[in-house]
Amino acid sequence: MKTDWRKYRKSTHLASADLDAMETDGMPLIFNIKTVKYETGVDVSGTKQDGIFCYFMENVKPLKLNSTNNKILAGFAKQDGLIGKECHVIENWQGMKIELFVDRNVKMMGAITDGIRVKPIRPKEKVKPNFTKANFEAAKNAKATIEMIKKSYLITSEIEKEYEQYRTT
Repeated sequence: MKTDWRKYRKSTHLASADLDAMETDGMPLIFNIKTVKYETGVDVSGTKQDGIFCYFMENVKPLKLNSTNNKILAGFAKQDGLIGKECHVIENWQGMKIELFVDRNVKMMGAITDGIRVKPIRPKEKVKPNFTKANFEAAKNAKATIEMIKKSYLITSEIEKEYEQYRTT
């Protein structure tokens, strides 16, 4: 197992080092937005800051949004059918699924540094294929249980019962 030291750094909000550590652990950087709000005097790793903060449904630190990421989220809102200024209303971004990445070429205060960006393309929903009778033999040979099958396939209760009977014969 590899241990990334950045996993243990203390910070109150997501930073590029956090995303790097998550990637080292094999975690996907796809998150669902719980809420977005403007806040003042927020302690961001020891500095009081005002800004737009994004909170996620997953158990990760909040992200302070910058104007680049705000524009991408507004674009997603437009794709969702919001018109005009409604795209830019941060409360309308709730429920969006986004993917984050570390941009190694962010210009800040005259220097190049790492920064968190929202991928400008939304993550695709992975659609599980249906488990059918055609899968029975391979699943039985693999000694697959219903729980194992459900991790990779959609299975109806009828097919589930038929597979259980097939598996035990």
